[in-house]
Amino acid sequence: MSTVDPDGEEEGHPPAPEPAAHVDPSSIGAAVAAGSAPPAVIAPSEVAKAAVVGLADAAFLPGWHRTGARARRWMVRESRHPLDGPPVLLLPGAHESPRFLDPFAALAVACGRQPHVLTTLGRNVARVSETAELAASYLERHDLSDVLIVAHSKGGLVGKQLMAWERTRRRVTGMVAVATPFSGSLFATRAPTRALRDFAPSDATLRDLAANRAANRDIVSVFPAFDPQIPGGSALEDAQANVRLPVAGHFRVLAHPQLWRLLRTTLRETTHRA
Repeated sequence: MSTVDPDGEEEGHPPAPEPAAHVDPSSIGAAVAAGSAPPAVIAPSEVAKAAVVGLADAAFLPGWHRTGARARRWMVRESRHPLDGPPVLLLPGAHESPRFLDPFAALAVACGRQPHVLTTLGRNVARVSETAELAASYLERHDLSDVLIVAHSKGGLVGKQLMAWERTRRRVTGMVAVATPFSGSLFATRAPTRALRDFAPSDATLRDLAANRAANRDIVSVFPAFDPQIPGGSALEDAQANVRLPVAGHFRVLAHPQLWRLLRTTLRETTHRA
């Protein structure tokens, strides 16, 4: 018989995310198909949709943070168990804390894999190349190999940079990127901060990464039916897989059950291959 911890979780099972409030993606819009160009301009209706879904995203975040706190407590209790599987590197997005993806870190622990968090990222507002340098140094300093990257938003760009660089690409086996602006975002051209303006489609780093398609075959890009921060979508040409989920929201997609099933399967399958 399984036991239940004080947080209401069964022993050996990481905390599940709180469900996001329902927003019908069919009434919001559809993501751009893989290989197609993002729109050159944003229609006023898309701006209005983004505002509505953005509010739903904001309402979702407190629950996600509570899940993260429960995940950290759960991982402390589970620390007595050995983690023999290959490492998992967690890369959050811009203005997200290093521990933002702790619910996925707990999922990695449940699959017998050691999660790695870059605590030096701060609020992750450095340029993509600078953040990738920090991540590359971490991989080299700890001599990590067979690494699976799990990333959100900007973190997917950082992960792809690691997969493109000669110095680190042999250390990484693949990446699951969630809501990553691989082709940039038109909203970024008018963003209030430089950290967000770096995601404009004209940004040189994004264009260089887009031109490097060799790494795409080891990337699974997961994205919502409508992303209020990436109106062009996150479909990636030549990706291992593009997975469009029936949910609206740049953050709300993180709690979708299909994403959790995909991550659990990927964590277990790559563990067995190693």
